[in-house]
Amino acid sequence: MFSKPTTVANITNKFNPSGNNKHFGVDYAQKGTNIITASADGTVTRSYYSTSYGECIMILHEINGQIYETVYAHLKSGSRKVKVGEYVKKGQAIGLMGNTGNSTGQHLHFELHEGRWNDAKSNAVNPLDYFVTDPIAPVSNNIEYTVNKGDTLYQISKSYNTTVQELSAYNNIAKDYVIKPGQKLKIPSKNSIYYEVKKGDTISNIAKEFHTSVEKIKEWNQIKDINKIYPGQKLRVG
Repeated sequence: MFSKPTTVANITNKFNPSGNNKHFGVDYAQKGTNIITASADGTVTRSYYSTSYGECIMILHEINGQIYETVYAHLKSGSRKVKVGEYVKKGQAIGLMGNTGNSTGQHLHFELHEGRWNDAKSNAVNPLDYFVTDPIAPVSNNIEYTVNKGDTLYQISKSYNTTVQELSAYNNIAKDYVIKPGQKLKIPSKNSIYYEVKKGDTISNIAKEFHTSVEKIKEWNQIKDINKIYPGQKLRVG
């Protein structure tokens, strides 16, 4: 019914709805860059910062006539990839594991509610009882689009649920965003992670932050000179 929201296997805190140490979800913890994925198809109901949950996403699901809501908490700051009202697919990347909010170390706090989430968490159930498979492979949009006469990057980005900035970065398109009929565009995977360059950033430091290599960032973004990046530029980093 639901897939695990991470490939991380290490559980540091299990579901415990009673007693002195109540815990209404399951915690997965591991250092490094760990992608968090939607456990089932559904609609994003919350994508916000909470003082307790930190960077948090909630998704509403309807399965066989039953309403469920999943919670993904303590995500990495700035990593949330989905907005309220957006429809997501099972296995789609929605963020990165982090250490925000009321958290003492990098981990994902995952909750599953049979019914809507509420402050009392009265609908919380043990997610481990609902996982029917190992984590599925993240949804991918590894396809190529041929530009037609009259196409714009904006129109194409909307069709494939991406952005002009991501398309241009992925295809090394100049800032004027000019494209030509017959041109082949690679469509970014929904599982790709992007970073917005800040003043003082270097490719080396960005690669280290996202546990990847300078060579991979150069290849993903078709960068010829690693010393020529600029604030506001979107780079694929995973």
